[in-house]
Amino acid sequence: MNYLRALPFIVVLAVILFSGLRPEPVPQVFDQQDKLHHMLGFAALMFTLRLAFPQWRVFWAIGASLAAALLIEVGQSLLPNRQASPGDMLANTLGVLLGWGCSHLAHLWYLRRIGITTDREADDAVERIESSARP
Repeated sequence: MNYLRALPFIVVLAVILFSGLRPEPVPQVFDQQDKLHHMLGFAALMFTLRLAFPQWRVFWAIGASLAAALLIEVGQSLLPNRQASPGDMLANTLGVLLGWGCSHLAHLWYLRRIGITTDREADDAVERIESSARP
C-alpha cells in the first residue's frame, strides 16, 4: 500500500473526529449548516477512503464510512452538550453516497485519461474505425 495515498484519508478522518466529538458544537452562520458539514465531511471521507484503499469493494468502503458515521453519532449522544440526530445521520449517508459518486467519476476520468475506456460507445467507435481501416 502506498502510505501517501492514506494520508488524506487520515487527515479527513481526524478532522471529522475532532469536530464531531468536541464538547461544544461548531458555531452556525445559517440554519442547517451542520447538515452541510456532515454531508461534505463524509463525502470527503468516502472519496479519500476510495483513494487510500482502491482494492476494497464498494460495499465495504460504504459500510466502513457509514459505521464511522454511526459511531460518531453515538459518541455525540454520550457528550453532555451534544445530541445525536437522525437528520445528521441522513446527511452523513448522503455524503457517503456523494463521495462514492465523485470517486467513481474520478476513476472513470482517470481511465479515460490514460487511454483505458469503460465507455461502450467509445468501444463501438474503436471497432468501427478498425473495421473500416481494414481492406
